Parts: sequence; C-alpha cells; structure tokens
Amino acid sequence: MNTDTAKVNSSTFWEAYYAKHREPANCSMFAAFVSPFLKEGKRLLEFGCGNARDSIYFAQQGVNVLAIDQCSNELDFLTDKFKDLDHLNFKSGDMTNLPELEASDYLYSRFTIHAIDRSGEQRLLQWASNNLKSNGLFFIEVRSIKDTLFGKGEALADNAFFTDHYRRFITLKDFEHRLESNGFDILYSLESNGLAPYKDDDPIVIRVIAQKK
Repeated sequence: MNTDTAKVNSSTFWEAYYAKHREPANCSMFAAFVSPFLKEGKRLLEFGCGNARDSIYFAQQGVNVLAIDQCSNELDFLTDKFKDLDHLNFKSGDMTNLPELEASDYLYSRFTIHAIDRSGEQRLLQWASNNLKSNGLFFIEVRSIKDTLFGKGEALADNAFFTDHYRRFITLKDFEHRLESNGFDILYSLESNGLAPYKDDDPIVIRVIAQKK
C-alpha cells in the first residue's frame, strides 16, 4: 500500500467512525489544558474537529470557533444540532489545502497532524504561519514515535503505519525544528503518557504550544 491509498482508506474509516460516534462527548484532556490560555471573544480555528467535542467546549467559553473537518456528513449533523450555540461555525475542508481565511488568534490541532503525511504537514504549517496573527498561539497534540503503537501495521514512509487507518508518529525535536522553520517559537513542549488515556490505551503523546513570531 502506498501513502495515497492509505489516506483514501483512512478517509473512509473516519466517515464510518463518526457515523457511529456522532454525538460529542466531554472535552478532551488537551482542551482542558489549553483552556486557560484562551480569551473570550478571540478567534480559534480547529484542524480536524471530528465530532467537535473540543470546539463545542471552547465555544461555550465565548471563544469564536471555526471547526474544520473533511467528514462532511458529520459536519452536516453538527451544524444542525448546534445551530443555536453562539460562537461556533463549521467548515468542510482538507486541512492540508485550506484557502486564505480571516486570521486567527489561536490554532488547535489534537490528534490530527499525525493523521497526515509530511508534505501535508508542511502545507499545514505554512498555512498556519500565514493565517495566525502575530504572537498567536498554536496548540498541538500528536502521537510520539515512543508510543507503543509505533511499528504496528503496514510500514509506510516517514514513520507512518497503516492499521485500520493511517498514523504517522512524530519525533519531538524534528517537529519543533519544522515549527521553528515556519516562523514559530516553541513556548512549551512535553512528551509523555498520561496525557490522552482512552480505555486501556495510554499513548505517549507530544504536546506543543508554539507562538507565531
């Protein structure tokens, strides 16, 4: 399997997944971690919102949220269900090929950058640099190469593997360098388990807060 085929299969996987998990649960631990950094009335864009549990949480705090995802059926459901929730808008799109949008104060990506290949990541980081306000914050959580899932499934390029969907595992220092090369300063980084447990899985993940220069 090549990377392009893996991405197509992953898109089908996530459409099917959210067809069965449409209702948002409580916000993630990462969203709770990020919340103190956010100010009411500011603009936040989420890359790959899924069922929007974190976007909804931020909007409920008075942050103006644009939630982007490729799962258009899920976004149609969410748009109707949360039509009366202020501060929340949805946009269907590929986060690696977004048009120019109104500049944001914050960008938020949880478990999405490891779902795209390196070329897609570079397009996203360039876009982020161009569409985040000066001194704006970029909040990122991704799976690390130290995670126990690393090496499981069919091996692809750039530390990626395909099981039932595509995952590309991230090396912290390399990722920090790529952020810096795209005009960001690293304010905070942590690589650990205990940050995103789910049922019996406690992955080793990377958290980064980067600031646009």
